[in-house]
Amino acid sequence: MCGKSCELWNSISPYLAAYYPVIIGIVVFLILCSPRLTLKIAAWVTRLVMFRLRVIGKENMPYSGPILLVSNHVSLVDMLMIQAVVRQRVRFMVRTEIINFLPTRFIFWYLGVLSVPSARHPKAMKKFFGEIQHRLRKGETICFFPEGAISGSGNLMRFRSGVQALIPPDIQVTVMPVRLGMIHGRLTGIYKNRLRFHKLTRWPVDFSVAIGKPVDPNLSAFQLRQKISELGAIAETSPQPGERPIHTAFIYYAKRHLFGKIFYDATTETWFSNFKMLLLTIMLSKIIRKIDKGTSGYTGVLLPNTPIAAGVLLSVQCADRTPAIMNFSAGRQVALDSVRRAGVKTILTSRKFLDKLKWEPSEEMVLLEDIVPTISKGKKILAMLMAIFLPTRTLVRNIAPLSCYNMFQQAALLFSSGSTGTPKAVMLTQRNINCDIQSFIRVVDWSTNDRVAGNLPIFHSFGFTVCFALPATTGTPVAYVANPLDSAVIVRSVRDFKITILCATPTFLQKYLMKAKPEDFKTLRLCITGAEKLRTELAERYRNMTGRDIVEGFGCTELSPIVTINLNNSIYTMGTKSDHPGSIGCPLPGIHARIVDINTGVELPPGEDGRLQVRAGSVMKGYLGQPELTEQVIQNNYYDTGDIGHMDEDGYIYITGRASRFSKIGGEMVPHEGVEEAITQILHSENREIAVAGRSDRLKGERLVVFHIIENIDTAAIINGLREAGLPNIWIPKADDFIKVDHLPMLGSGKLDLSALRKMAEKL
Repeated sequence: MCGKSCELWNSISPYLAAYYPVIIGIVVFLILCSPRLTLKIAAWVTRLVMFRLRVIGKENMPYSGPILLVSNHVSLVDMLMIQAVVRQRVRFMVRTEIINFLPTRFIFWYLGVLSVPSARHPKAMKKFFGEIQHRLRKGETICFFPEGAISGSGNLMRFRSGVQALIPPDIQVTVMPVRLGMIHGRLTGIYKNRLRFHKLTRWPVDFSVAIGKPVDPNLSAFQLRQKISELGAIAETSPQPGERPIHTAFIYYAKRHLFGKIFYDATTETWFSNFKMLLLTIMLSKIIRKIDKGTSGYTGVLLPNTPIAAGVLLSVQCADRTPAIMNFSAGRQVALDSVRRAGVKTILTSRKFLDKLKWEPSEEMVLLEDIVPTISKGKKILAMLMAIFLPTRTLVRNIAPLSCYNMFQQAALLFSSGSTGTPKAVMLTQRNINCDIQSFIRVVDWSTNDRVAGNLPIFHSFGFTVCFALPATTGTPVAYVANPLDSAVIVRSVRDFKITILCATPTFLQKYLMKAKPEDFKTLRLCITGAEKLRTELAERYRNMTGRDIVEGFGCTELSPIVTINLNNSIYTMGTKSDHPGSIGCPLPGIHARIVDINTGVELPPGEDGRLQVRAGSVMKGYLGQPELTEQVIQNNYYDTGDIGHMDEDGYIYITGRASRFSKIGGEMVPHEGVEEAITQILHSENREIAVAGRSDRLKGERLVVFHIIENIDTAAIINGLREAGLPNIWIPKADDFIKVDHLPMLGSGKLDLSALRKMAEKL
């Protein structure tokens, strides 16, 4: 066969050689005379070789112009991706300083992009608007990037203007929102006027183009930004190409890196290899199928943060069941009542751990110490043979036949902190968790060199996602610490394990800093806090120690949990500072947030306080057994967080407080957290020493009460300080409103126990 092919080539090569100049001439002619064709070919080749392109809403694109595309800007290949999707030739508007960027100047000139002059030259800008209107009258398709530059982090930046000035008043122009999404890194970027290459974490790169329905040309820049943000949330609600559930993703990774290591026990300083974890998962999943016959589909898990706990979670998922992870910090009776309401019949736990908790075993509990001796040598050999010789796809279908590729299978049943009452059972799907992980790794510039601290309890949604699901699906090494308050072990693990990403509540972080020296945290590139307000003194202490800023985030169990992180808008300066102090940051890519009026539900413009609502693929499936409550908090695909705040024009969100943490005094809403923050600044305290609540008052409806743990508190100085800070009079408590208590009510997660605080106020 090869000989016949060679003979055929030898016979036609003389004829081809004769036409080489003609062929080359045709190619050069097409390149010179048809930039559109060249762009189409380049887009096709790029898509074929580098990108896995996913298109959503292509049917929304009109067949003819005039059309004005309004798109976010995430990379240097955005023009190629848009042109690959749109039938017509697209003229792209690019800022003059970008066009004049030396490495890309010729390409922009050749493609005929439209140069956007600086706003500092009004005459040139007016002429430019006239040219755009003229082209639209001719029926052209033009693409406008309102951000004005490539996003430095993947987040949406501020839109500099709307589109009204670009549209001719005498014709109708179709304005189409386009949202570009880029997952798993970028190849190039521009920083300080230099082209920088960036190592990709996955090949090919997942790239999505979502095209929305036409929008009103009169929308403001902020409203356009919100439309594109919502379009991103819609586009990423469904599973992405190649996406796998947590347990399946781990098996695929473990099979590729059989003797690699992900899970580390920082307390005992021992590694669990992927091979060992895979054997544990195979053997234990088969045992769980036999011992747990509960019809609810949930298997209880009561364990601290250890590699064994990670193995148990993977095993439960591989047994086609959902782990119901018990919040042991809530106390024995509350934790047991929570899982019993979920129909749990089997709880996997450890005798050693029960002894530490000083809990008596319940009838549902199965001790791991009793299970391990029942595993025979034959079963161990069989598991080894399966792990080594079975193809990955065959292996996952053998041990997890029902859930191995089901992204809508529940990944975990988590119980809310109960800070406002009885804990709720939150159902999170595999898609919910994966969506949050994908958003997280994009903005934190995740790489294979990263290592995370496994300090947050896995019964907490942040701990489950960042300390368990992220390592299991991406292969990121994690150092588990059984007790999140064991500051010495955590500081040692950060130093010795060379941890790069540390997540903690401000209360936990405060304790870590007391034990740490500057050299202990030198490998940290990112420190993220959440669950409670970051105190100024704590932020300053961390900055003085490390030269970096603490990055504040926001989330809740119902949202898997991360919604925003207050990163600056460049991956090249990440973790060194936050651009908007006091903010919880912008919504992560693929997550849309809006502020609505408390009474009417109408979306509010920038700067106005209202209820924070979120739409994303990370929004929970619902509350188990509470459909009415689920319908209350999720309406029209939006989850109502119950938080009050506002959003600025850049998309950064500022939380004023919980809807439940306001007092209505004399007809005005007074935020408890705002008063707490003002008092804390006067006290210059790094620890939580006060908590503000509201109690009834016959004259004004409500009044503030300040619970504190400070000996010999100077209430007069605090009240004067609040007045000097310019707080309204109704925000300032009276001297007899300061109540000394032995301790403030706190949850195991480090949050303030609002339910207990409310009861304390009611007793007054």
